[in-house]
Amino acid sequence: MENELELLNNKLVGQFISRFSVGDTWDLLIGDYWLSAHTIEFKEERKITKLLKENYNQFNFSVDKEDVSKSTIVAANLRKLITRIDLDEMKNLIIDFKNGSELRVLTNTDIVDWQWCINKSGKNPYTDFEIACFWKGEIKIKE
Repeated sequence: MENELELLNNKLVGQFISRFSVGDTWDLLIGDYWLSAHTIEFKEERKITKLLKENYNQFNFSVDKEDVSKSTIVAANLRKLITRIDLDEMKNLIIDFKNGSELRVLTNTDIVDWQWCINKSGKNPYTDFEIACFWKGEIKIKE
């Protein structure tokens, strides 16, 4: 049986994000798999937020400003190869792209009953999952 990090690397490294959506969750199509998550972050978010705030007046009327900045960065990383996958002790998923950008899929979302999952259906992990993080620091692999 593969361990969780090997499984993630086998599914995602060498692939790229070809499509994404945002709403109550982030849904990224990577190769044949959907990565669904409640919380994502990029190091560059503050810079993009500042740029938009100062140069695009409509940004200031956005309801979910953080999603605008994150969406900009996800769009900038479309079709860029994933070069490395890592997990920290809290099971935050770290995805490195060929251009040096790093996406962190976090496990710190409150008031939810799952954090992130990977599957082929794009549904939440209670319906379908191949690998999922339901709680901070805990990953389950479907056997």
